[in-house]
Amino acid sequence: MDFTDYFIKNGAIKKGHFIRSSGRHTDTYVQCARLFENASTAEFVAKSVAERIKGIEVDLVMSAAIGGLLPGYEVARQLKKPFIFCERNQGTMTLRRDFEIPEGSRILLIEDEITTGTSIREMTELTKALNANAVAVACLVDKSGGKLGFGIPLLSLASIEVQNWTQKECPVCNK
Repeated sequence: MDFTDYFIKNGAIKKGHFIRSSGRHTDTYVQCARLFENASTAEFVAKSVAERIKGIEVDLVMSAAIGGLLPGYEVARQLKKPFIFCERNQGTMTLRRDFEIPEGSRILLIEDEITTGTSIREMTELTKALNANAVAVACLVDKSGGKLGFGIPLLSLASIEVQNWTQKECPVCNK
């Protein structure tokens, strides 16, 4: 199945002219939360991610707040594994809310979308600091076009390369 088309049909990927919160311009907008408006769509997407995980032993699923919460929970539910999330506290990715990672745990890291991989790298460092192992990364949309490497498998449903520009460089603004 072509998940890029599926995500476009479900409003999770839009093409056009958009201004990001950073002020940079882009021709692609990704909003994976749209996939979780309908429970059957959410379940289908999560099952599709879970199928890609087969063969990788996982003890725990972890995502980063806020974008990874819904896909992380749904994938954990499909895998019948515990789910926790981390969040930024004074700029540092941390576990809060009494979440714990047992030593030696094999952790699947989930994100809705990945652009630069910063959150994944921070989650990986968090797991290492707690003597656990990130064993795979899964996301709904890899916006790097497959250019990122984490030293563990990266599994995505859709992989697109999203361009961005300053307003001065923006081809749409320059027309």
